[in-house]
Amino acid sequence: MNTALPTQTVNFVARKASAARSLPADFELLAPFVETWALETETQRNAQRHAVGMDAILAFRDAILPQVDDIVAYLNRYELATLGEHPEAMTLMYLLLSLAELAPAIEFYNQPAVIDGYESARFRADESFVMRPLP
Repeated sequence: MNTALPTQTVNFVARKASAARSLPADFELLAPFVETWALETETQRNAQRHAVGMDAILAFRDAILPQVDDIVAYLNRYELATLGEHPEAMTLMYLLLSLAELAPAIEFYNQPAVIDGYESARFRADESFVMRPLP
């Protein structure tokens, strides 16, 4: 019996966003990181984590971490259900989600990959799942 899982190569790293993402004026210091880290899906963020190396991960962490409280305060101005209607807010949200994706690499592993973990390309996130607030 063949128990091998089929694999599919996913290459999101070279993909360019269809439209340039912008940031609110107070967050212009994060502009150099938008193209690399303001990614819409968990799969894209995970692939990027494994593609860029620790120097790029740490540079992003160093830039965004001092601004996290301000970013959250900015995002809290909007209802979660309508956040998608505000492109600059979504750029910040995507950057925060990338920070969350990178946290284990920074805090636990000191490298992009999970130590003694399985190949990250085998993980397939359910990109159709959307967290929604209760009615």
